[in-house]
Amino acid sequence: MNEVDVLKSIAEQLTERKNAAALNNYEVLCNNIKYVNNIFNDGINLLISLQKRLDEIYKNDEFISDEFKNNSSKYCYLKMIIPRILLNNINIIQKFEYYTKPDDRTNITIETVGKLKKDFFDYNNLVTSARQFIDSLIVDAYQFILLDPKEINFQVLTSLDSFSKYATRSILESLFNSNIRTYLEEFRKLNHKKRIKGEVSPFTKCNKKTFGEKVDYLFNCLSLTNDNNLKEEIKNLFSFSSEFTHIGYISTFFTSSNALDVIFGDDFGPYLLSTENFNELKYEILVTTIKLFAKIYLPSIKNMLEKLLEQNIFKEYQELIDTIILDITNRLNTRNNEYYFPIIKGLIGSNKTINLTCKCNNVTHWSPPHELTNAYCKKCGSRFGFLEF
Repeated sequence: MNEVDVLKSIAEQLTERKNAAALNNYEVLCNNIKYVNNIFNDGINLLISLQKRLDEIYKNDEFISDEFKNNSSKYCYLKMIIPRILLNNINIIQKFEYYTKPDDRTNITIETVGKLKKDFFDYNNLVTSARQFIDSLIVDAYQFILLDPKEINFQVLTSLDSFSKYATRSILESLFNSNIRTYLEEFRKLNHKKRIKGEVSPFTKCNKKTFGEKVDYLFNCLSLTNDNNLKEEIKNLFSFSSEFTHIGYISTFFTSSNALDVIFGDDFGPYLLSTENFNELKYEILVTTIKLFAKIYLPSIKNMLEKLLEQNIFKEYQELIDTIILDITNRLNTRNNEYYFPIIKGLIGSNKTINLTCKCNNVTHWSPPHELTNAYCKKCGSRFGFLEF
C-alpha cells in the first residue's frame, strides 16, 4: 500500500457513494423522538424554575451556606455567577430541543413529500446544536463540581479573549467594563503554558483542559466509573460532531449527495429515505444526550447546590432533582423493550382485535390478521411477544 493506493480509494469514495439504506421503522423513530424530546421539555422547565429561584436566593444570605455568604471568601462571587451559567445552559438546551423535534407530517402527500427531504443544512443544524449541548453541559458540570474561582476565571477569560478578537466595537463597549478589560490584558500577558495549557497562574488554572479529560473526571467524581458505554458514547458524539462543526470531507459528502431520494410509505403517508436516515441519527443523538443530562449534568447541579445552600434549603432542591432524574430514568427504561403477554390460545389469528397495553401506558389495537411485524408500541418502540395458554 502506498499514497497512490490510498488516494485512489479516497477518490472512489468521494465520487461513488453507495446507495443509502433504510434500517429502521420511520413511524417508530418519530414516536421515539417525540417521547425523548418531551423529556427534554420537562428538563428545560425544571432548569428555568431552578435558575429563577437561585437568582433570587443568592441575594438572601439566610439561604446561603457560610462559606458563600462571607464577602472575604473566594467563593462569595460564585453565588452570582451560578444562575448566569444555568441561564446559558437553558438557552443551549432550548436550541437543541428545537432541532430535535419530531417531523411534522401533517398534510404530506406524494406531491409534497419533498418537504421532508433532509440535506446538509438539516444535518449541520442538528449535529452542531448537539455539539454545543454536550460541550457546554460537560464544561459547566465540571465547573459545578469544582467551584474553583481560578478554574472559572480561566474558562471565562479564554472565552472573552476569543470573542473580543472579532466582535464589533459596539458589542465590546456594551459587554466589557474597564475592570474586565484590565484583567483580560493581564491574561493575554501570561506565557503560553498558563494562557493556553491552563497551568497555574496567580488568577487562573485549568487542570482538565480537553473535553475527554473533563468527561473522565466527571465520571470519577459522580461514581460512574462502571458506565463505560455512556462515557464512550459521549466522547464519540463529540468526535462525530467535530466532523460537522469543522466541515469535514465526509460530513459534506454524505449530506450533499445528488442521488435520487426513494419514497416509502406507512399508515401516516409517504416519506423519504433521507428522512428516515436523518431521524435515525437524531434519535441516537437524543438518547445519548438525555443520558448525559440525567446522569452527569443534573447530579453536578445537585453537588453544587449542596455546597452553596443551607442544608434545610438544599434538601428541597435535592428532592426536586432526584425526582426528575428518577422520572427520566424510568421513562427511558420503558422504551424499546420487549414485553411478553399471556394470551389465550387461538386468539391470535382470530377475527378479534387484541388490545395490548404497553408499560408506557400506550394501547396498541392489534387487528386481524395479527401480523407479528405490527406487534409493537408505536409510542415507545417496544416489541411484543406472546405466551399462549
